Amino acid sequence: MFGHRKNVNAQPDYEFHDLEFQDYGHAVGFMQYMLRRLGYYRGPVTEHFNQLTEEGLKLFQMNQRVPITGRMDERMWRLLIVVAVNHHVLGQEVGPQYVNHFTSAHMG
Repeated sequence: MFGHRKNVNAQPDYEFHDLEFQDYGHAVGFMQYMLRRLGYYRGPVTEHFNQLTEEGLKLFQMNQRVPITGRMDERMWRLLIVVAVNHHVLGQEVGPQYVNHFTSAHMG
């Protein structure tokens, strides 16, 4: 279930987290970074799911021809990771533990 303003760093790191507007944490930063590298997000990696993040995610969803919700769930995580691998943004598929521990140190 989606909530408001949740710190996803406080949730278990062995699963993909559902994300929506105003959530924050490392997983949000990973999503922003991947969307930016893929050309859907133009803002900085802040780890805060802001309006620019939501707009970038909706553009990604529209381009992938999936329901445009502006939210991340497990299906969207898996799609984002596959697209990032296919576009050589990621060298290989990554799991929830990588996503949930992502920091600016991972950005090359």
